[in-house]
Amino acid sequence: MDVDVNWSAVNFNDKLKAIVSRRLSFLVGRFRTLIMRVSVRFSDVNGPKGGVDKQCVVSVKLWTAGEITIKSKGTEYQSVFQTSFERLIRSVRRELTKQREKPIRINRRDLIDNN
Repeated sequence: MDVDVNWSAVNFNDKLKAIVSRRLSFLVGRFRTLIMRVSVRFSDVNGPKGGVDKQCVVSVKLWTAGEITIKSKGTEYQSVFQTSFERLIRSVRRELTKQREKPIRINRRDLIDNN
């Protein structure tokens, strides 16, 4: 599994980096069999002007069912990442539930031949 975090465009302190890495390790550990790649991008949309301009984009490539991308905006990076991460966990769980409930396709020719 490939984990990519891009925070080079913004100033992050060590505490926030530790929170992000701990949350990502939780995600990687729990859904290891489903996830192929995780990408997290932080950006400051308006630059130093202030306001609701912190953005976090979390993208997860799944082995089975495509890609899940979550975008969140807010005033602080920590709250934006927390919101994105919670939404991502719900989306991955929902995808896992869909895969478990998906019926297995039965080959109808075998059923006809056996009768």
